[in-house]
Parts: sequence; structure tokens; C-alpha cells
Amino acid sequence: MTHALARTAALLLLLCLGACTSMSSLEPPEVQVTSLEMLAPAPGALEQRFAVGLRLVNPNNRAIAVDGLDFELDVNGQRLARGVTNRAFELPRLGEAETSVVVTTSVFDILRQAVQMSERRDQAMDYRLRGRLHLGSGFVRTVPFDRSGTLTP
Repeated sequence: MTHALARTAALLLLLCLGACTSMSSLEPPEVQVTSLEMLAPAPGALEQRFAVGLRLVNPNNRAIAVDGLDFELDVNGQRLARGVTNRAFELPRLGEAETSVVVTTSVFDILRQAVQMSERRDQAMDYRLRGRLHLGSGFVRTVPFDRSGTLTP
């Protein structure tokens, strides 16, 4: 009886380790900004809110159940905005999904960016979008993403 119990326990352990390995081998999704819409500010507010459209591309051969995400958007090496959402969606296997996130930035961050842009000869903007997908199930609870590039007018 103990030999059968030990064999069953060993089999369960191997299955769990295999599940951990497959869950931890998730490739980060590619995240792209697809739209940016300024929202009406509250009277007297010292912050500005934007609706940012995101396209997420899943390079993995399995769907990912996303419970939410958080990210920061840096422009020219300085944080411009931060966003979070608890909107759940599924990122299909080898596919893509779109979502919208409301981000907040302070008026001071916008002014700092405007001054920095006025001092530059070229109007190109270096950006970095980094954050985490929060997953609904499994051993891996978050999947990081990080994308950098240059926007030119």
C-alpha cells in the first residue's frame, strides 16, 4: 500500500512540476499603443486623463486569461503617465486582443514634456511602455511586458 501511495505522490509531483514549467515559459506579449484620446478634465484638476487604446499580441501557443493590467508610459526618459485596469479579457493563442485603459498624468508632467520638446531640434519622441498582465489562473500570476521605440511626427 505504501509503495502505491509513494508512486502516486511521485506522479503528482511530476505533473505539478511539468505544469509549473509550462506556465513559467510564457513569452511576454507584444503591446502596442493604438489610440490616445484626451478626456475632459475635472474643473480645477491638476491632472489630465487619457483613454489609451492597446493592442496585445500573444506569441504563445495557448490562450491567456487576463484579469487586468498595469503599466507606465515614459516619454524621452521621463514618466508621462500611469494606467491600471481590472477589465478581464482573453488573449487568444497566437492571436491578438484590444483593450482601452484610462491613464492619468499630472499637469506638471505634461509641462515638463512640453519644455523638453521645445528644447529639442528634432521632434522625435523616444517612448517606453512597460507593465504587467495580471493573470486569472495558474502558477504564474503576472507576465511582464516592455516595449520601446521612437515616435516621429
